[in-house]
Amino acid sequence: MRCEGRILPLFLQFDAGVPRHTQSRISYAFRVFAAIYGHSVVDNAPSAAIQVSYAPDPPPNNAARVFHIPFLYRDKPPETGHRHFARHTYAGHQFLLSFGVDARSGRPDWLGELFLWLSGGYETNIHARDGVGRIPYSETVFSRQGISPLKSHASMLMAWLENAVQRGESNEALPKAPSPFPKCEHLVVCSHDVDFYFTNRTTALVRLFKNLGIAVVARQPESQFAETLRLIPQVLGGIQVGHYLPALIEANRQHNVQSTFFAVARRGHRRDPNYRIAQIAPFLQDAAREGFSVGLHGSYGSILEDGSLSEEARLLEGSVGQRPLSGRQHWLRFGRQEDLFGQVAQAGLLADSSLGFPDMPGFRNGASFAFPPYDFSREAPYHFLEIPLVLMDGSLEAASRKSAQPANRLAEDVLEESRTRGWGGVSVLWHNPLEPLSVPSGINDVYWQCAARQKRLSEKWMSVDQFLAAAVPRFQQAGLLSAQLAASAFREANLEARLCSP
Repeated sequence: MRCEGRILPLFLQFDAGVPRHTQSRISYAFRVFAAIYGHSVVDNAPSAAIQVSYAPDPPPNNAARVFHIPFLYRDKPPETGHRHFARHTYAGHQFLLSFGVDARSGRPDWLGELFLWLSGGYETNIHARDGVGRIPYSETVFSRQGISPLKSHASMLMAWLENAVQRGESNEALPKAPSPFPKCEHLVVCSHDVDFYFTNRTTALVRLFKNLGIAVVARQPESQFAETLRLIPQVLGGIQVGHYLPALIEANRQHNVQSTFFAVARRGHRRDPNYRIAQIAPFLQDAAREGFSVGLHGSYGSILEDGSLSEEARLLEGSVGQRPLSGRQHWLRFGRQEDLFGQVAQAGLLADSSLGFPDMPGFRNGASFAFPPYDFSREAPYHFLEIPLVLMDGSLEAASRKSAQPANRLAEDVLEESRTRGWGGVSVLWHNPLEPLSVPSGINDVYWQCAARQKRLSEKWMSVDQFLAAAVPRFQQAGLLSAQLAASAFREANLEARLCSP
């Protein structure tokens, strides 16, 4: 069965012994794979389709157009609460397999492994929380088992499956998922969380003195302390430090970047931003008129205590004048992934970008691509996209300081991994890349350095809304996402057609 990279119609068939809920999960993973690689999923097996058999035993030898994936998936977690990997080498890369390989065929259960990554299965039994209420990185599978978060493990599994379907067993390779855009090879979803904004001199000074304390307690570089100290006389002299949106819009435009600004609509906790949404709404409205988008930054207590994400989405719509399509949690605070996703769906958001590490860049669910999360309560995928947060200014600074690796090297490693595996759909977050309020100037410089490489790399840095308009058809072709999502994503006429134009 050699198809050499062609776009394929695929039909998935289950053995009668595969439980119904497992069929739903495997079908979901299969459709995500098809969406990323551009294949179509058909509901019957016409002669032109490749039939994928998910079964314990391989098909008879005469089934020339049947591709077998061994049924190895088990949803019951190990008694220890932590999964351990079998290590397998393929195409010169080491793969980490929870279910091992089939003894007869030597094949892994690609789809079962993929589902475990995308569904957050490696976090299911983590009950520890940090002081903010998040899963600590030290408890994740990456830290516990020494796995690099800078590798897109789910993407590598899909590349292995793609090569096996297209070329069979003889030629080991990990083919890149092809871009659906002729003039654009890789999509980066750019964003800025508005966690502080200048409203008056007092709040600005409070923020700066707080930053000085953090720099000392966290043992940040001396440059961070010195840069913060230099801002204090500027504020006292009348400069509005933290009033950055107009200048950032212009600087992004000069770098051919469009982005999404995530704003908190309701203050309910001391860790929420200093502003009221009405105070910054005019600047957000200006951003929207300039082609940027405005998303919901769920407040500190919106998921764990208040269940207020839907209310906050309505407040933001009332202030800015348009419904937010996307969200990200303030402090990346949500506890369990299933709690986050349920409220994102209830709020009617079409995308979320909260799956990242607060203190480490990388691929939390193993994915260097966007995907609809899985809803275990319905045993079906959600009708919104999760855009993985793979690179953030604060996590980059923390990881660089801890590892003694240059920040620009870490940032490039993450983005290059995504470029190598496919056409992207990963999120980058810099709170305020113009001023050293969140991170030192050297970390802010990394943002502009990465953005400046777009043309050379055939890359496009875009807003969430732009990404939705571009990517939704790929997922719908594979039987994911709803018609409502497509209608909302395409509200800008011809957006996809001019997305990657010179």
